[in-house]
This record gives sequence, structure tokens and C-alpha cells, in this order.
Amino acid sequence: MTAGNVVVVASHDPWLVALSVAISIVAAYAARDLSERIRDARGRAWLAWLAGGAVVDGIGTWSMHYTGKLALRLPVPLQFDWPMVLLSLLVGIVGSGATLLIVSRKDIGWIRAVAGAVILGGLGISGLHYTAMAAMRVEGYEHHYRWSELVVASIAAAIAVSLLAIAFGFQQRRHHAAALLRGLANPVMHYTAMAAVVFTYTGRVSGESDLIGISSLGIIGISVVPVMVLIVALLTSLADRLQKQRVLLDELFEQAPQAIALLSGEGHLVRVNREFTRLFGYGQEVLGRSLVELIVPPGERADAQLELDRAAVTAARQERESLRRRKDGTMVPVSIVVVPVSVPAGEVEIYAIYVDISERKAAEEAQRTFPRRLIEMQEMERQHIARELHDEIGQVLTSSVMMLTLSRQLPPDAAQARVAEARSLLEELIGKVRGLALDLRPSVLDHFGLAAALTWFFDRYTAQTGVRVVFRDFVTEERRFSSEIETAAYRIVQEALTNVARHAHAQEATVTLLAEDDFLRVEVEDRGAGFDPREARTSRSFGLTGMRERAHILGGRCIIHSSSGAGTRVVAELPLPN
Repeated sequence: MTAGNVVVVASHDPWLVALSVAISIVAAYAARDLSERIRDARGRAWLAWLAGGAVVDGIGTWSMHYTGKLALRLPVPLQFDWPMVLLSLLVGIVGSGATLLIVSRKDIGWIRAVAGAVILGGLGISGLHYTAMAAMRVEGYEHHYRWSELVVASIAAAIAVSLLAIAFGFQQRRHHAAALLRGLANPVMHYTAMAAVVFTYTGRVSGESDLIGISSLGIIGISVVPVMVLIVALLTSLADRLQKQRVLLDELFEQAPQAIALLSGEGHLVRVNREFTRLFGYGQEVLGRSLVELIVPPGERADAQLELDRAAVTAARQERESLRRRKDGTMVPVSIVVVPVSVPAGEVEIYAIYVDISERKAAEEAQRTFPRRLIEMQEMERQHIARELHDEIGQVLTSSVMMLTLSRQLPPDAAQARVAEARSLLEELIGKVRGLALDLRPSVLDHFGLAAALTWFFDRYTAQTGVRVVFRDFVTEERRFSSEIETAAYRIVQEALTNVARHAHAQEATVTLLAEDDFLRVEVEDRGAGFDPREARTSRSFGLTGMRERAHILGGRCIIHSSSGAGTRVVAELPLPN
């Protein structure tokens, strides 16, 4: 810096330089948070966040540059033309707003990123700086730029650093790096540009009336107030983010598939979700009451309360299974997870999570009692075979023996008649034995496959019961399955149609056979009387249990859909090996 023949040494206050950099970085973080709010907002809220973000980022950039000028140490005071000061602020706000409009989109792309960097670095930062320099007045001096290369370098640096900041902003893990680079773009440009400034002594006294001194603006007007604005912006953005997270957590709490109750440290209900209401029947009307008194059976209340107290003291997660009582008095087996959570002020609240394990318990009980039921079913089958042998085959054989014995004592003509009658009985007996053998294991199933065996069975079934069967076969004729699969499918259809004949009072049933790549699907449907599946599970229904267990043994499943008066549909899916 020169003054005639006198060399004037200028310097910068390092504390104010550091303050200017800090202001720029804080503003960048505020702009980052606000850009996220802009990206998520819609309608008027989007416009409000965009305007707020432009003002906050513009003020931050403006404050950084004027704080940097406040750090400049000259032998004469600095003054500024206040209309130009306001214009520089407007330039910064417009540049920041245009940049936020571009980078707040979810899909930016490199073309938009470069455009945003040019607008931010060229207009928002450099435009504000050189407008502010045009507003600066030094009594008896005029300033100009001695090195044009530094002027170009300052603008290029602002654009380059801004582009890096936007590029890092693409990646969620580098948001902090993006904010830091955005904050450094201002001081890099500012102090690079100031290195090119030369003050020449003229001796002229300015007569402008719109000048204000840099000291009159003061640290409060240039630094503290903008910092307060930026902090308020950050807090507002933080509050908005916390509100969004609260809404998300509330919805997660309500939509959770488990029944969840939030308890105070003493075990009183603070909140319950929808699944808790569905499972136990209690809603928001029970808030403030003791959970133990509501759903724990009387004999277990002391242990349950002790468990909650221990969880509140030790802050240790606990898991177990037990029975809990619904509002209507029925009991339900549940898996219980108790999770204590420490909250501010040293308090502890407890999440009690319940999962209905009724189906699992039923499956375990079925698996445990399967050998007994298998023996019972075998005994029933043996009784059926013994009854057939005794009532049908035994009587026919006894009658035949008696006829043949008596024929010896009769005249030839009468003896021939007796022999013919005995032969007729034996031929009828052969048919009964063949039918009994087919019921036990139809040979057509082994020789011709599942579809042929079912077709044969449907003809016999309709002739015996009068119930017509509509067979929809979607399996190619040449496709065969393993013996275990075909036997299970045949028995499931046989048992389902037996139930139709005995209980459904239907005139027609539909059987569907469908083979996919990895499973064989069998459906038996009727429009008969139907039944309540819950009552069937509690009764000794060997037929329904047998169908389920046949599918389960093969790694498949059998689902029974029914309701009183609406018919029944049995769906079995049997896995096919690759």
C-alpha cells in the first residue's frame, strides 16, 4: 500500500479474521440444514424455507465480508456508502437464493451443480464482495486492483470451492465436508481479492453525505447480530428436523406389528399403540393406570411388578413368555420383552413389548402330541379294517362255508343251487376286498399318477355320496411327482371331500390342482355349511389335524379358510424338489 512517497503498512486483525471465517462456516451449516428443509417441503412451506434460506445464507456471506473489512487495519478510518452496502446485501441474498433453488433438488446432476457453483461463487460471493468494495471509502485515498490475475483468481477460487462443496453434498456421508467447504469459499475469495487491492494517496476529501463509518457499524451490527440470526436459523431447522423425526417415530410406534406399551418407572401406562389395543382390548382410556393390574393374572402380579421395578433399577433388558389377560377376560400366550430407557433428569421409562404366540404354542402342542394322535389314528384305521373284515368279509365267508357244507346233504339240483348262491356271495366278497384294498392304497395312484387317481376317486365318491366334484387340473399329463407328494395330495383331497360329505351338506365341490416350479398347490372348495376354525382347533378333529400334519411333514403348509354359513376352502402347498 502506498501514500505518495510514504509506504503505508496495512495488516489484518487475526481475531477478526478468525471471526469472519467462523461466521462463514456457521452460515454454511445453516444453509445446509435449510436446503434439506427446502428439499422436503411442499407448497407455501417450500417457498418460506427457500426465502428464509436465501436471507440467512446471504446475511452470513455479507457478514463475513464486512467482518473481513473490519479486520483491515489502516492509518485512516474506513467509511462505506450505505445504499451500496444494502445493495451488496441484496446481491448476496439473490445469489444464495438462486443457488439454493438449484441445489435443493433431490436429483441435481453435474450441469446443475456447475450452474449452482457459478451463481454462488460468481454472484453470491464475488458479486457481493466487489459491490462492497465499491461501497468502501478511505478519506484521502482511492483504491484500485493492481493485479488483475488475482481478481480473476479470487472469482475462480470462489466458483471452484463452491463446486466442491456442492459435489460433496451429493453424498450423504460427506455433508459436513460440504458445509465446511461452503464456509471456506467466502474467506478464500475475500482474502485473495484483498491481496490485489492497492490504495493510492490523492489528498481529496469526500463530500458524500451517505457515508457511515465501519466503526459505527461495529462488531455488533456486522458480526454478533448475523451470528444470532444464523443460530436462530440453525435452531429453527433443528426444531423442524426434531419435529419430523418425532412424527416418524410416532407413526413407527403406532404401526409396529408388536403390541407396545410405554410405562413410567412405576409401571403406569403412558402410551399404548394400535396393536396393543387390538390384542388386549385396552385403548387410551387406561393411561395412568397400572399395567400389571390390567393384564397380569392375579397370581403373577407380584412377580410382574418386581420384574418392572428391577428393570427400572438395573436398566437391563428382560425377555420371557407368559399368559396375559385381555379386557374380555380371556387369556393369551405372549412373548414379553421389557426394555428400560433412560430419559433426561435421571428418570427411566419402560417399553413393554408383547407378541401373540398363540399359533406357535398351538404348533408346538400339535408337534408334541403328534405321536399320540398318530397312534390313535392308526388304531381307528385298524378298528375300521377289523369291522369291515368281521361284518362284511367274515359274515360272507361264514355263509359260504355253511352253504357248501349243507349242499352235500341235498339232492343234486338243490346242491347245485346252493353252490351257485355261494359262488355269487364269494364274487361279491371279492369286490368288497378289492374296494377295501383300493381305499387303503389305490393302485392307479402308483401306476398312472395323481390326476388319474383323483379322477377315479371322484367317480366312486359321487356314486357313494351324491356330491358332484368339479375337477380343474392344471398339471400336464406327463408330469409325475414323488410318491410322498402324490400320496399326501391324494389323502388331503380324500379327507377334505370326506368332510364335505359328512358335514358341509353341499351338492357340489371343486378340486383344483396346480403345479408351479417349486410347489404343488391343491385346493378343495365347497359352498356348504362351513364352520368356525377356532372351535375346530380346540376340538379333537383328527381329519383337519391330519391334513395339516401331512403337509407339515413334507415342509409345506395346509391352510383352512371357513366361516359358518359361507363354505370351506382347503389350500395345501407341497414343496417340490428341484
